Amino acid sequence: MISSSNGAKGIFRVWQAGTFLATLALASGLLLVNGCGGGMKSATTASSTTSFAFIANSGSGNVSGFAVGANGVLSPLAGSPFKADAGAEFMAFDSVHQLLFVSNQNANDLSAFSVNRSTGELSPVAGSPFPTGTTPHGVAVDPAGRFVFVGNQGDNSVSAFTINATSGALTPIPGSPFKGIDSPFGVTVNPAGTVLYVNNFNANTVTALQIDSASGALSPTTASFATGQTPIGLIADPSGKFLYVGNHMGNSITAYGVNPSNGALTPVGGQPNSSGACSVSCHTNPLRLAIDPTDRFAYATDVGNNSVAAFSLNNGTLTPVASPAPTGQHPFGLALDPSGKFLFVVNKVDNTISAFGVNSDQGMFASVPGAPFPAGGSGPVGIVIVPKQ
Repeated sequence: MISSSNGAKGIFRVWQAGTFLATLALASGLLLVNGCGGGMKSATTASSTTSFAFIANSGSGNVSGFAVGANGVLSPLAGSPFKADAGAEFMAFDSVHQLLFVSNQNANDLSAFSVNRSTGELSPVAGSPFPTGTTPHGVAVDPAGRFVFVGNQGDNSVSAFTINATSGALTPIPGSPFKGIDSPFGVTVNPAGTVLYVNNFNANTVTALQIDSASGALSPTTASFATGQTPIGLIADPSGKFLYVGNHMGNSITAYGVNPSNGALTPVGGQPNSSGACSVSCHTNPLRLAIDPTDRFAYATDVGNNSVAAFSLNNGTLTPVASPAPTGQHPFGLALDPSGKFLFVVNKVDNTISAFGVNSDQGMFASVPGAPFPAGGSGPVGIVIVPKQ
């Protein structure tokens, strides 16, 4: 399972620092970090809300809500935190119906909230929370907003629900939960909405399951594909051409090319080094993954190193763009805002949110003024960013 070691604090050594500092130039002012951790912070300026950040707090069983300013500063929302259930962890957003889903691993259920995208207020959907299998983790919504899927590690199953377009209520799909999946953890749906990928935590594989377009029922498509040790992080790139898996105990990220006809996976490109050969690509116990909106950069939280790492993407190959940047203790979930200008990381042990301004040309980042921000709950592990309307 997830390592509890806090590790050593990573040193944020910005590669090609001169170019980075010249091009970052965020108007709001950022804390620019140089090779030895020094730098200069400009005054925080007032900023209008551009999006909302929602944080799943596993220890307090709730969801914190924040307004994200144009300068990346987080401000708590009125009414926050919002009640979920015990062990709130993974989240997914249904942009079609404006619904936020939260898996509650200790309560064996899934919370559903309607999101007011003008204020950020969360309102429980009627009937929420909805029962799942045992120890639910990853959550994924198909792009059309028809179905939501949950990986249940405790009973080797995937729960599948249809989403009521009017009320947001969930109805189990016939046959759900679907059995025979070895310790499912992370889940993601391909951009076409035809395949659900599931990390098999104990088997060190990822499985591709066909999604029935009419019913949402799941069926195996091909054999499972080998990953590194203890796969947790899982994400498909926006183009649907590649899939990435973070191997928590293998200290690596596996990249795959995706066969568009059947979802089969083929390993591609190089991988970041394991912790045995530490250079700019060294990282320890990667946990969650994120890809920027332009599909040019990927980011991974390294829970064993208390850091976040950045990589450029080129036909499925990951190349480090800088040394890992320090975060708080035990970084778990991470997300970019819809513009790709800011990266947020939730830190489970010290109950904080790290925030970075991102250089859109190079993928590197610098700390936002005032960060880290209080998470507003205990044991923050998941994060979703929703654009304001």
